[in-house]
Amino acid sequence: MKIVLLLCMMMAVSFGISSKLSHAKKLEELHGSKLGKTILNLVNLHSLVQGPISELIEAIEELIGDINTNIDEVEYKFQVRTNEHNSYVAQVGQQLQDAEQDIARMIDVIDNLLIPRRDQIRNKIESLIEYDEFNRKNVVETTLLREQEHEAYLQQIEEDNDALDAIDDAINLVSSLSNPSLLQIKNIKFTLKRLSSKQWNRVHQGPMVQALLQIALNQNFSDQGILKQIVDALNEFRNQVVDAMNALTKQEQINIQEFEERLEQLDDEHKEFQRQINQSQVELDATTQKLEDCNQFLVQRQSDRLQYKSQLDLENETYAVDTDIYTQTINELQRELPIAEQGLSLIKSADFSDIKI
Repeated sequence: MKIVLLLCMMMAVSFGISSKLSHAKKLEELHGSKLGKTILNLVNLHSLVQGPISELIEAIEELIGDINTNIDEVEYKFQVRTNEHNSYVAQVGQQLQDAEQDIARMIDVIDNLLIPRRDQIRNKIESLIEYDEFNRKNVVETTLLREQEHEAYLQQIEEDNDALDAIDDAINLVSSLSNPSLLQIKNIKFTLKRLSSKQWNRVHQGPMVQALLQIALNQNFSDQGILKQIVDALNEFRNQVVDAMNALTKQEQINIQEFEERLEQLDDEHKEFQRQINQSQVELDATTQKLEDCNQFLVQRQSDRLQYKSQLDLENETYAVDTDIYTQTINELQRELPIAEQGLSLIKSADFSDIKI
């Protein structure tokens, strides 16, 4: 029995020593922090005024409650900030992605569609203008050639009419001859000489007539057989000249019709060229305007992309700062909470009055 009592006394003494060592350790930890020192000063002040211990306990408990409230509030605000950050980053990131897609699309449209289309239309207009200029040149050349041909026709008709007049004079003179006087012979020779100076390459009997005329000029027209042959040859020659004039006039009418048809064809081509040029010019103006609009849109979207990147960089930097502030604040509060709890535990201890602060 004595042994049991002795053991109990030894255990009580040992527990008291252990308790004091524990309180000493808590005091040391409290002295190691700013909040701990504040609590110890509050305890010291409370002991000086000898206020109720319950008020001190209530004040420490309120402090612990404030710390927990601050922790919850800081975590809540940071969670809200994180949600706002993620939403903002997602929104601006989507805007940035849209801008990059627009930029890529505009570059593709400009480089692979609008610029080749513009150059193609320009080349088409240049070709059409060249074709139209060649068309107008053909009009000038065709008109000039027609005028030359018509002048040649008029000149030939005039020569043929002169030839007919001379032939008629010669026929009348030769037909009236029986015993010609010297004056008549002289007139006949003059007329025949005038006939012999004409070009006979357009009539079949031309060479024979020239031969007869030459014979007639070399004799005094006393041979009636020769005179009859000359008259017959002149009549035949006259018919051939008339036929040649009629053929020439008919060909002139054909040439005029072909000329007019050619001019009409050239005018139709000219109108078609002008229509295509005007239409192509409208297409070129529309393509050029579209190209300008796309370039302006491209510049705007490139500016938007820079702005979105700047906004994202700023937001990420700001969020990083907010995260550092949150981490520091929550770490400080989490360090203060166990210190306050240790102070409360120390105050609530049974031998608090024996502890020396």
